[in-house]
Amino acid sequence: MKKWIETTGGVVAILLLVQFFTGVLLAFYYVPSVDHAHTTVSYIEKVVSSGSWIRSLHHYGSQWLTLFAFLHIVQLFLTETYVASKTQWIAAILIFALVMAAGGTGYSLPWDARAFFSTRVAEGLMAGLPFVGRNARLWLLGGNEISTLTLSRFFAIHVLVIPAFLTTVVVIRLFGSIIVPFSNLRSAIVVGVVFLALALWSLKHPAPLGPAVSEVSAEYLPRPGAQFLWLYQTLKYIPGGVGSLAGVVLPGMVLLLLALLPWLKSQRLIGRSVLGAGVVMISLMTTVSYLSDRRDPKTRAQLSKQAAQEEAVRREPFKPAMITSASATPDAAAGNPPDVYIKFCAQCHGASGEGGRQGPFRFPPLVNVSTKPRRTADDIAALLKDPTAYGLQPPMTSFATKLTEDQMREIAGWLVKLKR
Repeated sequence: MKKWIETTGGVVAILLLVQFFTGVLLAFYYVPSVDHAHTTVSYIEKVVSSGSWIRSLHHYGSQWLTLFAFLHIVQLFLTETYVASKTQWIAAILIFALVMAAGGTGYSLPWDARAFFSTRVAEGLMAGLPFVGRNARLWLLGGNEISTLTLSRFFAIHVLVIPAFLTTVVVIRLFGSIIVPFSNLRSAIVVGVVFLALALWSLKHPAPLGPAVSEVSAEYLPRPGAQFLWLYQTLKYIPGGVGSLAGVVLPGMVLLLLALLPWLKSQRLIGRSVLGAGVVMISLMTTVSYLSDRRDPKTRAQLSKQAAQEEAVRREPFKPAMITSASATPDAAAGNPPDVYIKFCAQCHGASGEGGRQGPFRFPPLVNVSTKPRRTADDIAALLKDPTAYGLQPPMTSFATKLTEDQMREIAGWLVKLKR
């Protein structure tokens, strides 16, 4: 039995290869832009030969890889590899951490409703970090709000930075069991069975693709990938300010503690405590998340409705997105800007919402702002009152004491009609 448990390294290796090759194939067609990401993923699903299967392999492969990377750490602990080979132990910890980071960044790339909400969660976790929260959030988003810069940054991290680190770690362990999947017949059998199971599962269960961000209704219920359900459920019970500690700081400290295990006293006690607590926590929160969705009739009905809608959209022919010229002028249907907009907003955002610059600050254009997430007329009016609630930082300021409710709604009503 012990020999069969020791095959987890080979499984991790084959799943890493699956992620690499399917990721390369997907990157041939993907465009990291909030305007076209969802369209290119839909193109992969509906037009590219075997595109849906390849994307499913990549999607479910990331979840399976997380599980087997963790099981590999458990296997190394049970065989006391942290004593016999410190390098192999640390490599396993680093691989698990990088796999989790890859899953987090990759989940935002389809830019459907799930991706948008997961990006919002990541934004909140970064913003809540002690001392460095504001700068961490700005770096993650590439600015004050979620935009194409955010998506391109996630894409670069997902396909360049993380694979580079993973490759480095794997090369260091070049002759270790973690990347020799066919070192013996037993390992080859397990690797083959896991790969076949993943291939068949991906054929039967296409990777989810929700509605585009611009089409999300207020009733939509986002759910993260299976490897992050425990975090999603845990954050429900934790106040917002403490969420960053539970979602970022604590996992980081746990991984650091495991990496330092070879140099600590009471190694078996610490290892058992940390890994045991992790298994219990992740299993419990994941189970609670699934059960709470099933037991709530409204939630169950909404999730079933969403699944049916996704299946209907999946069966529809591919619809190319219209590409508009960046130099086009705003649609005259919006009419002339209100006087209150000219007085308070035009100096930064331009008389026609075309954007502008004041000193070192560059202000974004407001044309097509209504196509962005959380930018309905009600949202814009609320944003003028409290920009920070929408993730906007200075130089954007509150107009709560400068504009009346009617004036804010007048501006919002004009902006939602401002299109190219």
